[in-house]
Amino acid sequence: MDFDIHYSEEQEAFRKVIREWLDVYTPRDVLLPPDGRPLEPDVQETMRAFRRRLGSQGWLAPSWPRAIGGGGLTEQLEVVLQEELRRLTIPPIGDNTRWIPAVMVWGTEEQKQKWVGPALRGETITWQTFNEPHGGSDLANVKTTATKQGEEWVIEGQKAWITGQFDPDYMWTLAKTDDTRPSHFNLGVFMIDATLPGISIESRRLLTGSERTITFENVRIPAGNLVGDPYQGWEIVQTILEGERGGFGFQKAEDGTIKSVLQFLEHERNQRMNDPDTYKQ
Repeated sequence: MDFDIHYSEEQEAFRKVIREWLDVYTPRDVLLPPDGRPLEPDVQETMRAFRRRLGSQGWLAPSWPRAIGGGGLTEQLEVVLQEELRRLTIPPIGDNTRWIPAVMVWGTEEQKQKWVGPALRGETITWQTFNEPHGGSDLANVKTTATKQGEEWVIEGQKAWITGQFDPDYMWTLAKTDDTRPSHFNLGVFMIDATLPGISIESRRLLTGSERTITFENVRIPAGNLVGDPYQGWEIVQTILEGERGGFGFQKAEDGTIKSVLQFLEHERNQRMNDPDTYKQ
């Protein structure tokens, strides 16, 4: 029984193209901080430039449709690309796609054009800011509020336990929109420009990395930055959590577990061949 992974001629030809491209454009002498703290500003800019180059190839979302900024690759070619990217000894380029399926489902055409394209081109970094200091595991317990005032929403509250080594351009944020409505039916999801007045970000060093706490004080955002209806937040959040827990967001290229299983099976095969009496049926 053959447990080795075999690649087609097309995959190996694509691997050659990728390696030549990476040899030219991969940043040199850019090291990941040993304690997991946020990247220094100059390192962030270097890695952002690399992200933009990857995005121009559609390689930040390799198998997504080209029409929205993906690479349009087959799953087989995406596997090769992910393998080659994992070979690089550089800081992580940042996960920036988890929120996109939700915007594609619930967002307007204007919102898709404004946020999805730049993200897939590597031009923007978006944090998912759902968790709060005392919110527990139930996201319906959020205390951050969004109050409608004319053509704006005013955001007040705090988010915590946010990880990420890049500074954000946007924050994909869950907030309570109406205290009079029942739990789970009083939430909205907003895309917030991280440079707006009233936003402060504090980094907290941990033994194995860092986390951020974000405070919103009288942060005013355009009404058009609400995605979906003001009370659809819980439903929209489930769109994202499905991906995080292995739904549409699962990538077949994330094959570390598969490799481990193959190594175990190959070990068992060798043991059977070397000591057949022990493994009699």
